[in-house]
Amino acid sequence: MQDGSAGPVPDAAEPGLPGFDACAAALADCRYLLVMPVPWHQAGDGSVWLDELWHRDLMRHLDYLGDLTVFAPRLPLGDRAGMVQVQAGPGLKFRALPWGQSTAAGLLSAPATWLASLRAVRGADIVHSGVAGWPFPPGLFVNPLAVLLRKPMVIVVESAFWRLSGPGPHSRKARLRAGMVERFARWSVRKAALSVFTHEGYRSSLGRGSEAQSIVTPASWIDAGDVLDQTSAEAAWAAKPAQVRVLLAARLTEGKGVAVLLDALSGAAAQGLPVAVDVIGDGPLRPVVAEAAAQLGPDRLNLLDPVPYGPPFLGLLGRNHAALVPSITDEQPRILFDAAARAVPVLASDTEGHRGLVEPGVNGWLFAPGDPAALLAALQRAAGAPEALRQMGLTARTWAEGRTHQAMHLARARRLAELWRAVRG
Repeated sequence: MQDGSAGPVPDAAEPGLPGFDACAAALADCRYLLVMPVPWHQAGDGSVWLDELWHRDLMRHLDYLGDLTVFAPRLPLGDRAGMVQVQAGPGLKFRALPWGQSTAAGLLSAPATWLASLRAVRGADIVHSGVAGWPFPPGLFVNPLAVLLRKPMVIVVESAFWRLSGPGPHSRKARLRAGMVERFARWSVRKAALSVFTHEGYRSSLGRGSEAQSIVTPASWIDAGDVLDQTSAEAAWAAKPAQVRVLLAARLTEGKGVAVLLDALSGAAAQGLPVAVDVIGDGPLRPVVAEAAAQLGPDRLNLLDPVPYGPPFLGLLGRNHAALVPSITDEQPRILFDAAARAVPVLASDTEGHRGLVEPGVNGWLFAPGDPAALLAALQRAAGAPEALRQMGLTARTWAEGRTHQAMHLARARRLAELWRAVRG
């Protein structure tokens, strides 16, 4: 794949390209510090636990990193539902990042955070960090220390949730915070030895356009086993209901385009549009969606109970004719890959996070972001074109085969191995 394209990540078996074993050998003596705002949890017996999805991603890092230290906030273990115990050892260690749960607590813990960050960075050969987090980005402490101590820094930008979206109005505090984080993100990217972005828009806007110092790897969480084979995909389409149904699976917030969807569905109801939308997710707008669902009825809008990510969610997704992604922010959601794995096309807003991955008429359709009329037109088009949806879904299934979670990590592993060889001379 050329950096920034929507092409597949090269396969481990592709001639001339190293696989995980070769990358692991190249990185064998590298002490890698992974700085995260996502907490790890510790039980009374000292055992370490992680959220199931975070654990899944962390284990992929161990395919190529033999000395990995996770530096992240530590919380006491509460409810174990959805948590996985981690087998920490010499190759995988955890260090507590002092952190507050509010701005005031974060300020009070700043001296301890700075000291812990200094110790962690000193003991690393490569520092993997980010630019965002709440109430303060961990990188606010780590990144300047990495530069000061001349440690090669890998900056990963998977989303830019600090950027303001929607019609506003936005408070002076929100504007100030967004501006400060944006400037810090650009500084961090300039100082990085390698920057990793989930789409080309982040690379362009944050100021590091050189392919020698950056890579674009879309954030996919699907495994090869999640991708339907051709026969199963055909059978799934044959089993779909007659009425076209689309699924919106997201956190129910303004940024995900939920209000835009509700406005569009009001127009759809007035026109008697034969398409239904299933919605799944939690968030502040869930009560609003529930009220709208009660008014419109299940043949127009159906609010579902949450299901775990994995087979239950993928099964639900596969029963729909399309996935709806009306985001108004510039992030790149994982649902694009989840849908493709189940031979389901997407109806997505034309944002930077979607544009490089959705090819209109091939694996989905795009519509103007934040525009209820454009979203309604997309739903109308879908209602009248189930065969086009089927063809795009089957094409998307093939598209998904080279875009797995493992392939994403392999692309990163290869660049890290190159970086470490360059550092060592």
